[in-house]
Amino acid sequence: MSNRFLRNKDLINQKNLEEVTVIGAGGVGSALILSAAIMGFRKIHVWDFDVIEEHNLSTTMYPESYVGESKTTAAKELVRYFGCQTEIIEHDKFGYTDNVTACTMMAPDNMEIRKIVYMNWIRTPGRKVLVDGRMGALSMDIHTVDALNDNYLSNWKSSKDIPDLPCTAKHTIFTANIIAGVMLSQVYNVLHERSYYSYIWKSLAPYMTKEYGKVNPLIMEKHSDKETETQTSVSESESTSIVRSA
Repeated sequence: MSNRFLRNKDLINQKNLEEVTVIGAGGVGSALILSAAIMGFRKIHVWDFDVIEEHNLSTTMYPESYVGESKTTAAKELVRYFGCQTEIIEHDKFGYTDNVTACTMMAPDNMEIRKIVYMNWIRTPGRKVLVDGRMGALSMDIHTVDALNDNYLSNWKSSKDIPDLPCTAKHTIFTANIIAGVMLSQVYNVLHERSYYSYIWKSLAPYMTKEYGKVNPLIMEKHSDKETETQTSVSESESTSIVRSA
């Protein structure tokens, strides 16, 4: 199919899309894997140790027929269904010591896995970009580092220090799809030597003013446990910087 990438060939250089690792193949991960394959990545390492259960169907890209399959196998079949030529390398055993590639995206279940992945990524020869996506049901934050601009550990905290939400109020399919798209765009920016935000935070719940009961025209947003109000989706209070990728 010579015209498969016709509509973006002047934006996306397919020669840059060699190999990527995706940690976690659930809500965010399933969207990441499918989108990266459609985008043109030739090889994707998929890490996940879980199987698809019925409650996953409302927050992932997997069809009902995949219930009971491992998430890595389901991701491989999903990519094949869409006709992508991407090679999917399954990793369904604990490890994270191998195949954390120069380009890595992660959305696992806890912060400890994130740190393990990061520590392996910084030892990867020729490392290029690491994107960490963290989501709630209606909010998301994305941390991006490259080989020359890396403050990842300053934004890391242990799982025990993060309040846990009820299991029935953690995920939505629309937030998962949005954060996956933004994460992939961050990878695109770095691989094509474009500027990118080192930190992005976004809420999908408009702030309601108490005085008028209407959506604030500035799209004010609640941020963190202190409900700090900000006027932009990228909070300057979090030392956000625009990074010029080398």
